[in-house]
Amino acid sequence: MKNLVFILLIITGLVGCEQLGENNKVAKIETIKDKVRTIDSANASKDLLSAPANINQKKPDNKTKAAKMAYNAGVQYYQKNDLENALLQFKKVLENTPEYSPASHYLGRIYYDKGQKELALSYYEDAVRSNINDSVSILGIGQVYFDLGNHVQAMQYYNMSIDVAPNYGLAYYNRGTLLGMQNKYIEALDDLNKSIELDANNGNAYVNRGLAYFYLKQMNSACRDWQKASDMGIEKATVAVEKHCK
Repeated sequence: MKNLVFILLIITGLVGCEQLGENNKVAKIETIKDKVRTIDSANASKDLLSAPANINQKKPDNKTKAAKMAYNAGVQYYQKNDLENALLQFKKVLENTPEYSPASHYLGRIYYDKGQKELALSYYEDAVRSNINDSVSILGIGQVYFDLGNHVQAMQYYNMSIDVAPNYGLAYYNRGTLLGMQNKYIEALDDLNKSIELDANNGNAYVNRGLAYFYLKQMNSACRDWQKASDMGIEKATVAVEKHCK
């Protein structure tokens, strides 16, 4: 059993970074938390990759037009994994429309991809300050804290993301995974069940739910979930089936 561990599906890549100062982290979380409120979650779980450059003015001025062009270019560069050009374009957006949260979110995502966690955290926080309903950036903040080993802060932001977006499957997945890592398997099951209900295509959710069942000694349920994940092409699930279910 010791060789089975809970895994976390991250938003982007995992790269090491220096730990942030504890006092700074506490100040940042309180600043953001005070601004978050519960909302209608109909659009909350939409990935910003598909969000249009909705920089709205009835008669857009030159800055607004420039920001919209830069945003669209930035999205195209990001989708091609051209991070440097994407970064330049999203910074142009903020030069013209400083409060446009999707641009701040993308900058947070890019710096996360580049392994610059402090910058990623700063831009994710800017995105939430500009848009208190930005559950994706809230979850991004939690992911940075998770990577830095601060699971207390990570859990607070996972909770906040779910408060803002009750139908955000990835938030339940991340929180359920962290609960599993804390040996809270019953609570983990509740979140992973909700995650699968909202997104049945997340194979890693079946892997982790199987692990929760495994530690609760419910082997039939564990093997069923691992087989499901194996059928979806998750290699670690295939290993679990071969080792524990035959």
